[in-house]
Amino acid sequence: MKIVGVGVGPGMLTMEAAKAIEDAEVVYGSRRAIELAVEHICCETKHIKDYSRLHEMPDNAVVLSTGDPNLSGLGKYAGPGDVVIPGISSLQAACARLHIDQSDIVVITAHGRDPAPAALKLRSAMNLGFTVFLLPAYEFGVEQVAAMLLDMGIDVPIAV
Repeated sequence: MKIVGVGVGPGMLTMEAAKAIEDAEVVYGSRRAIELAVEHICCETKHIKDYSRLHEMPDNAVVLSTGDPNLSGLGKYAGPGDVVIPGISSLQAACARLHIDQSDIVVITAHGRDPAPAALKLRSAMNLGFTVFLLPAYEFGVEQVAAMLLDMGIDVPIAV
């Protein structure tokens, strides 16, 4: 199986990802991931609803992952014989647009997981004065983060 990052939006697909998609016999992914790669898809597409079963995919499957598969994405499901093709992540896009060196930030994710550990990590990182990139969750979004920072008495700029 190949897990292919399709980037965070239109025009964010790498050449390596485009080639893997064009050469695919069947492409699997979410509706959004398929839409991001549609101009490179020359075969049948199948929507995935249960990502925990990716290990059951055929060896020739090309599975699309929005952003980069290894930033809170489907890369966690890759097995030893699988190929992971990186995509342009929300982290890369945000850092480029904000002129922030990626090596100068702490990355925290609540996306697709229990947000409680992310809230604890965010609190610690902010107390230590780090610049943070946070991938939010529905239950731990902008409003909750802003409320937490206000409660901590921290006045910092936030880019959304």
